[in-house]
Amino acid sequence: MDSGLSTRITRVLEEASSKTDAPAIPKGYDPTTAIDLSSAQNEAIYKELSEFFKTTIESKLQGKVFAIGNFTEALRAALTSFFNTYFSPIHPVRPEHIVPTAGCRGALEGLLHAVCEDGDSVLVPGPYWFGCESLLKSRSNVNIIVAHPPSYVNHDNYLLPSLQAAYDFSAEKARIKAVVLTNPQNPLSRCYPKQALVECMEFCQEHGLHLIIDEIFGLTNLKGTKDAPPFVSALSLTEPLVASGAVKVDPSRVHVVWSVSKLFGLSGTRIGCLISQQNPQLCKAVSLLTTGHVNSISALYISSLLTWSQLPTLLALNSERLTDSYLLLVDALRQWDVKFVEPTHGILLFAKLAKNARTAEEEQDFFDRLAVHGVRVGPGRLYNGVELDYGWARIQFSVSLNTMRMAIAQISTFLAKQG
Repeated sequence: MDSGLSTRITRVLEEASSKTDAPAIPKGYDPTTAIDLSSAQNEAIYKELSEFFKTTIESKLQGKVFAIGNFTEALRAALTSFFNTYFSPIHPVRPEHIVPTAGCRGALEGLLHAVCEDGDSVLVPGPYWFGCESLLKSRSNVNIIVAHPPSYVNHDNYLLPSLQAAYDFSAEKARIKAVVLTNPQNPLSRCYPKQALVECMEFCQEHGLHLIIDEIFGLTNLKGTKDAPPFVSALSLTEPLVASGAVKVDPSRVHVVWSVSKLFGLSGTRIGCLISQQNPQLCKAVSLLTTGHVNSISALYISSLLTWSQLPTLLALNSERLTDSYLLLVDALRQWDVKFVEPTHGILLFAKLAKNARTAEEEQDFFDRLAVHGVRVGPGRLYNGVELDYGWARIQFSVSLNTMRMAIAQISTFLAKQG
């Protein structure tokens, strides 16, 4: 039977059905009783956000919100104020620099459609969120060239060398159009040092590439971390460099994407944005590609939240609760003698729970059994990190202390049975 579908959507369906890198639900796993720590959802301040939503709807919801209109104007203004206050831009962000989108995914899709042709490639430093691959390949028909690090230890030191190596070994350098990276990093939950970001900008400038930085985990700082790079937004680095011998950075090729999904745990609102300060044509293009993707009630809520007088207090509370839960998990990992990458920002921790796994199959078997036992985590093989280094897992710690304690108890019982 002829389905009448277009060639492009048929290709998307075929690729989706053939994909095997998404985490499968193991046989015997009971989602009604198990604790799922495989997602990247921040649950730390749900109660406060729920109360604020009720207050906002009661006090600000008007009939015109239900109509089609220019409801993004207030959202742009709120985002402008937010970035100027918290991201330390060299040049003040203005409303015309911002394109509201349906989450970071919408911003990335729009950007890639705007700067890439079908079949072009982007460089992505590993490890990275596995969903990025389906987004780039299926939605935008863009290929990923992974810049694998040699080690998770001091991962940030290898950003430029790994990018350079991936670029040099590419058979079609002319079809590489951008570098896409996340800062703070997912799944390692650490920030790239300022110097590493500057070197990345210079690399992109030298090769005529766009630099797209996903700063979705920005401001999710954990308290008490020592000797760790702070979060530095690309917006604070886009001034052309004047140091002797340095390659000047073209700000028109540096773009930031952000959404409320990780800092606030508001994935369901589908509110994100592109910030590009020196490329009005790009902003116009992405705006045309994403027009109408942001709904008015979400825009009303997020606009109110980002301009709320108590926002600094809420952000501090968020960091405090994330830190408390993270410390519980870290103490347990040390008791179990499990190696991990110490996070400084974010809601996730990368740990080698399956210490004895030597293959992808052994790793998957270990985490399938752990899931059936009652705790689900994200198998490390999904994140395209250090090649042939198995046993790692991405663990969400942005849950209540009670949930974290129960998960630790379940994992501890499971590990004890492994001998």
